[in-house]
Amino acid sequence: MAIANWQTQSHGVIQSVLFNNPHRVVSHRVRDPDGNWQDRADNPAPSRRLFETDAPPERTCLKTIQFVHHVLIPPGGRHVAELHVHPDAEEIVVVTRGSGTALIGDETSEIRTEDVIHIRPDVEHEIRNTSHDLLGVLFICVPTGQGLAKLAAATAVDDR
Repeated sequence: MAIANWQTQSHGVIQSVLFNNPHRVVSHRVRDPDGNWQDRADNPAPSRRLFETDAPPERTCLKTIQFVHHVLIPPGGRHVAELHVHPDAEEIVVVTRGSGTALIGDETSEIRTEDVIHIRPDVEHEIRNTSHDLLGVLFICVPTGQGLAKLAAATAVDDR
């Protein structure tokens, strides 16, 4: 008999792409073993990662936002496998349930239900669940700078 729950999910989190932009213009960068930044998409994972997953066609409809993700992080978990940056996007994180910790740049802050967190472009970040209950968060990622330029170029091709 096969049984699945949040403990059997990839990276131990429950994730879903609620809405997505058909153009992937936002970079997701992590540090390599030498401390240099590399694009996360260049580093194969044992399982498909959320940012590599499309929403169904009816929800791949965003024009200016890159994605809206819903994540439930189990106790002791984190929303990603490592600290990371989006050099070409800012991110809004809405805490929908529970409590935990936000590591943003050099700051660590306690977070709880109804908190809204702004993450500037190119700032290392991650969200951790430091409680004994699920931590629910919505991630809203919006292109800026080069991300906006890439989005404008991709959209111009669509308009032809």
